[in-house]
This record gives sequence, structure tokens and C-alpha cells, in this order.
Amino acid sequence: MTNEHLTFLEVIKLSTDYLNKKGVPNSKVDTEWIVSSVTGKKRIELYLQFEDLVNKEELMQIRNLIVARGKRIPLQHILGKINFADNEMLCDNRALIPRPETEYLTELVIEKLGKNFCGSILDLGTGSGAIILALCKTLKSARGVGLDKSQNAISLSKENLKLNNIKNVRFEKLDWYSDKIEDSFDVIISNPPYLSEEEWANAEPEVNKFDPKTALVANQNGIADLKKIIKLSEVNLKKGGTLFLEIGTDQKDALKENLKNNFENIKILKDLSNYDRFIFAQKI
Repeated sequence: MTNEHLTFLEVIKLSTDYLNKKGVPNSKVDTEWIVSSVTGKKRIELYLQFEDLVNKEELMQIRNLIVARGKRIPLQHILGKINFADNEMLCDNRALIPRPETEYLTELVIEKLGKNFCGSILDLGTGSGAIILALCKTLKSARGVGLDKSQNAISLSKENLKLNNIKNVRFEKLDWYSDKIEDSFDVIISNPPYLSEEEWANAEPEVNKFDPKTALVANQNGIADLKKIIKLSEVNLKKGGTLFLEIGTDQKDALKENLKNNFENIKILKDLSNYDRFIFAQKI
């Protein structure tokens, strides 16, 4: 994109071709988001004005961001934010990028609890705070707590709390392997690390080079943290309370075995790609 006289359509085509050569998935969509972010135009407007010229300054900004995306820097890090359940979330390498699967989890949980839910919710491994902020924005009478062992993640979650002006959530630093959780809760929810070392090594560069490894990989072939959360829930989840977990696609049987003595109404739910992705269980 050295030509200073390019239309929106030409910019999108050249950028998409460049990202395709770099092996970037969804290269056209990513290009549209970058051009939209730089120019302040909605994605649909780019095509309504496709013959308009992109000005020189914006062209240089777009070029720099496209080059960054070609290096497989995640689009969310390039843009600095993501929309998650109608919350604008700051997004950088301090925490895992929130995934569509996790957004779907929050929808399922809200449907299960009902919008009049007024209990307490604990989000273990809160990361950017996406889950608990999404829940407590909709469940306005709920009280939410997000815990994470990473101070970087907690700093990001607090920034997102302030950005979205949500009053019924607090965040604290806590390592669930070494620190005690003092309170009990009506709901415990978590999207913990559940990848094996092999799965992490084989992931796309956007994942294994830019997401924190500690937010993705767990011991025991990816299942250790999920088992630990089940143990914590035996103590910190109130009788009749519900545990909601996002899990790896091949972990349901082992986790059901861990749940069977202290939980009932154990349900496996699929994500939007039809993979077994969530476990819901009620404390006996």
C-alpha cells in the first residue's frame, strides 16, 4: 500500500491479499475491522463508500496495523478492545482474550439463573473480568467477585470494571492452590486453563505467542485446574448452588466422575460449534 491514492475497496483488497499470504484466518473480516477502527466508519459504510479515497494519514495507520496483524498479533490486541456480551472490554496480553464460546456460556448462565437472580457469584480465574462483568451487568441484583492469581489480570479486570461502570462486582488477587477462599457463594463459574501442553504447542500463533500460557495450560493433560475448582466448590459453594464450568472437549467423563459424590443434576452442554464445552452441576 505505497500508493497514496487508494479507495476503500482497494485498501481492503490489498490488505486482505497480504494477510492471506501470511496465513491469517478470517483475513477479510480482520481487514474490515482494522480499516473501520482507523477511519471511524462502520464496516458496512466501507462498502457504501467503497470508491472514496482513504486519506494519507489513515492509509499509513492502516498499513502499520495490517503489518502487525500479518505478524499474527491478535486483532483484539491491535484494536485494544473487544465487545463481549455488550460490554466494551479492554484487551491486551495481561489476560486471555475472551472467546465466543465463553460469551455463549454467560448467555446460558443468565438463562439458567433468571434475570431476577439476587445471589452471590464467584468467578474463578477471572482474567479480564469478562464473565463476571457480563453476568452482573444483566443480573443487577447479584453480587459478583472475580479472583485471579495474576496481578496483571486483576489490573486489567479493574480497568474493565471502571470502563463499564458496573457497581456490583469486585476483583481480588488470589491463587486457588495456595490461598483460602473465605466466603461461600450461590454460584461458582470458571473458564480455567484446560489445554494440555501439546494442545497449546499446536495452537495458532495468536494463542501460544500472545495469550498468557498460565491462562491456557493446566497439569494432568489439562484437567488439573478443573478438578481443583470442583474441590473448592465442595467447600465454597452453598448447598443447592450451581457450578458452571467451561471445559475441554474430551474432559466431560473424567469431570463427571469427580462431581458425582457431591453434585447432582449434572449436565453437559454444547457450544455453538456443537462441541461438549460446558458442565453445569448442582451442589448436594
